[in-house]
Amino acid sequence: MSQPPMPPVPPGTPGPPHPTSPPGFGPPYTGGWQGAQPPYGSTPPNFPRPPAPPGRPGGGRKRRTAVIAGCVTAAVAVLAAGAFAFLQPDDDQRQKSKADGKRSSPTKTAPSTQGRQLLTVPPPKEDVEGDSHRADGTWVTSRSYVSGGLFSVLGYDLDSGKQTWAVPLDGDLCGASQEVTSKGYVAVAFAGSKKDRSKCTEFAVIDINQGRKVWQKTLPEATLGLDLSVAVTEDFAAVGWSEDSSWGFTVDTGRTVWDSPPQGCGYEEFLGGTTLTSMALCGGDRLTVTQREPGTGEPSRTIKLPAGLGYAYLASAEPLVVASHVGDGKDSLDANRLFTFNPDGSIKSTIKIDGYVPGCGSTGCHAVAASKDTVYLASRREHLTSGNHIAAFDAGTGRRTWTVDGVGSAEMLPLRAEEDGVVAYSNAGTGKRGSGVLHLAAADGEQTVLLKQPDTFEASNATAQMSGPGMKERILYEDGRLFFHRVSGFFIGDVPMTLGFTGH
Repeated sequence: MSQPPMPPVPPGTPGPPHPTSPPGFGPPYTGGWQGAQPPYGSTPPNFPRPPAPPGRPGGGRKRRTAVIAGCVTAAVAVLAAGAFAFLQPDDDQRQKSKADGKRSSPTKTAPSTQGRQLLTVPPPKEDVEGDSHRADGTWVTSRSYVSGGLFSVLGYDLDSGKQTWAVPLDGDLCGASQEVTSKGYVAVAFAGSKKDRSKCTEFAVIDINQGRKVWQKTLPEATLGLDLSVAVTEDFAAVGWSEDSSWGFTVDTGRTVWDSPPQGCGYEEFLGGTTLTSMALCGGDRLTVTQREPGTGEPSRTIKLPAGLGYAYLASAEPLVVASHVGDGKDSLDANRLFTFNPDGSIKSTIKIDGYVPGCGSTGCHAVAASKDTVYLASRREHLTSGNHIAAFDAGTGRRTWTVDGVGSAEMLPLRAEEDGVVAYSNAGTGKRGSGVLHLAAADGEQTVLLKQPDTFEASNATAQMSGPGMKERILYEDGRLFFHRVSGFFIGDVPMTLGFTGH
């Protein structure tokens, strides 16, 4: 069946020149560790190291398979990139940038920014049954850092980094909410057995302030978990998967509120927050964004997306931002457009993101950071030894307003949008000083250093391999603490499952 013609997409408008703005984390190394003398001693330490919903009819299984293959390819690429020792630009390069007309924005440094290693959690031992374990979930509260673990959810003290509690589960984690409620509740889906390739039939809400399971429900036999979508709000805990399944429960008691997608729609993909936002394929071939009413769970404020879109993703719920691929090759799993919306559901702007990394997958688009007025994205590297930049796009017009370059080969990733700017992670690379967390001002990209990562080979080697440009696994920064967590792939290299730094 032929697809309806694509709606016209406003052409992208080039933004102003990049302001060259070195983060100023510290002096560069002069030769990496691949020469006769490594920077941290004679021998580098051996440091311990899912598909999405269908975009149109018949595309679900193809999409899931492609995402799995993409994740494996990305993991290999990240490990390869981590093997390089990079160099920072010298003064001559900086002078050349000024001669090219690039303005420089000043860099501020917040007090007490030097970080120390807080916690390191090694991957599961290889003698554990099976080799495809998952540990979905990474959250920070005022009391704890919490993450998925092997057949469990684990809590750690924010000051000492010591494990303080564990909630055991019946099997491997299959999916987890990104959000935490005001009571400290999160939602997780997991397998009903510890046997390899067990189906993901269990769903629970966990109180991560207290380290206890609030309730648990058994769902009809689901999939192996590669396409599960899980979210939580103050009212509901929701889970959906591609077999036209959608379930919603009251977050406090576990009472069933709905057990199917909206009428005429298929699988629902969820994002939580203040309200529960979902995206589903409705009426045969039309992608629809819906909000569930607090209290009743009834679908409301339905927005029909433009006809003919390729695979689409909920990039942000508050504000609403949808990512998709349009034009030639629209079956691509990568997005090349972002859509923002007016209160009445009409499209406010279309942002062309060719050359940028939205990091989209079955759990959203982790490399998109959006505020009410601005959308932030990181550019792709031109090659493995080049850096990238972060750009701010006006949510109302779709136009780029400013860009900030990483220093030399440093790769910058947006973590979280705030009213006055964006929090970003700058990865200098293996064997390089200069990794850390920055705040870029919304108005002009002015940088403030928030946290300097320890300048050790162990830290740079691990974080270079745990901060992939696609942001398939979220990096969290809260109140002077930085956390990395891998949800799968434990046996690819000696890299931790969880790693944390603190400036406290």
